[in-house]
Amino acid sequence: MGHFFCNFQEDKSRGKVAVFQPNILMLGLSPYDYVLRALSSVHTNDLEQTLLALPFSDALKLLSYLKDWALIPDKVELVCRVATVLLQLHHNQLITTVAARPILTLLKDILHARVKECKDTLGFNLAAMDHLKQLMALKSDALFRDAKTKLLEIRSRHSQRVEARADVKEGRRKKKRQKKSDDVHVWS
Repeated sequence: MGHFFCNFQEDKSRGKVAVFQPNILMLGLSPYDYVLRALSSVHTNDLEQTLLALPFSDALKLLSYLKDWALIPDKVELVCRVATVLLQLHHNQLITTVAARPILTLLKDILHARVKECKDTLGFNLAAMDHLKQLMALKSDALFRDAKTKLLEIRSRHSQRVEARADVKEGRRKKKRQKKSDDVHVWS
């Protein structure tokens, strides 16, 4: 159908065909866009059941749509899922149908390139996120480094004060003991 619409556009530009009148039942979309919209609205869990009901001739038409849809960046995942399910369901018929070979070969080349692009983008984004995570860790750690050193200084000053107080108390105790022992000797 994608080819039909393209051929229609070419014929229209030559003046061979009347102006395309979108069908109101298809929401004013071309058949190509309507099928894409319908497939996009199917939940992932129901996709296999939906495609299972599709006869082989329509599955072959859908495969010809997929090669054009694979060029749309946000539809690559959907195209891969649909292609995988259709290949699993109609494998025996696809390998024996001569007309399917060029479509499958072209689809394989397109999907391989598009999936590689998606993987590269994901890898780049993951690396960027890791880098940002490290930068944030360094910055957040920098805020606490000063606080950590100040806390250590406060603790050391506090421990010095506690030790000094303990020394003073010990000195007082010694004086009291000394005084008591002196008082005992004087009275005896």
